Amino acid sequence: MNKLNKNPLISNGSIRLVGTFDTNKIISSYKELGIDVIRFFKGEQNISLYKCEKTGYRFYYPFDSIGDAEFYKDLSLNRENYYSTRWEHLEIIDTFKSDEKVLEIGSGFGAFLNLLKSKNIEAEGLELNPEAIKQCKDLGLKIHNELIDTFSKKNTEQFDVVCYFQVLEHVTNVHEFIKASLKTLKVGGKLVIGVPNSNPYLFVNDKYHTLNLPPHHAGLWNSSSLRALEEIFDVKLESINYEPLYKTYTEFLNAYCRNSNIIISTSLSIFNKIVPKILKKVLCRFIKGRNILVVFRKGAI
Repeated sequence: MNKLNKNPLISNGSIRLVGTFDTNKIISSYKELGIDVIRFFKGEQNISLYKCEKTGYRFYYPFDSIGDAEFYKDLSLNRENYYSTRWEHLEIIDTFKSDEKVLEIGSGFGAFLNLLKSKNIEAEGLELNPEAIKQCKDLGLKIHNELIDTFSKKNTEQFDVVCYFQVLEHVTNVHEFIKASLKTLKVGGKLVIGVPNSNPYLFVNDKYHTLNLPPHHAGLWNSSSLRALEEIFDVKLESINYEPLYKTYTEFLNAYCRNSNIIISTSLSIFNKIVPKILKKVLCRFIKGRNILVVFRKGAI
């Protein structure tokens, strides 16, 4: 594998190698989920993880190890509720106004578009998964089988809100993707982004967390890297919220105990047996949950 010298978020921005991953382990992990991902690694022994020095954004390389439409079709068939209504959908929808026009990029099977429809909010979506597109059309939703880069050229400043939930972490060319999405947004409009929260508590001790690796994820975002978008694009951060840890507390605690050192693991297990409610209250207070929801406002060009 050739060494990477391109930063996908900032042109000519410095990057450094921060980790490597054994592809055989990755392939085995996905096999346990019933998904064959051998084709994405093309004989590579390792996948590299790089970090943008300016923003803290981390991303995997080679870029062609990231999933295609067929991969997401397989994933949706093997993972129940993969495209279901999410925390961030319910968190943000009441902030939308009835006279706003909304574009969702990566609409999946139409969970959020359907919520918008139920509130009589005009919306349309972009999606590449053929099965998802069919279901959206069956639901009477306005959906386009089109990339944002192509769509933006015909729809400049047409939307009051542009949103993408659990999408940006799957994108390799993140700068071009965000730039194109902003092109469709009116000046003063809102850009809403929901991504997994790749903070240390959730992922450092679970390096081979299957769905946080290629071909599922292309990049890892946290609050710092999201805030840094203000320095790259003509946007102003309006809000940042985290999914409460209690919503996935049991899953978090099990993974944290399983992947921590023996001292931490034993201590948590003991506290969870003796004072489970207190432990949960403390951890949920000090540790952010697994997803981040940010809202930016597009400024004058």
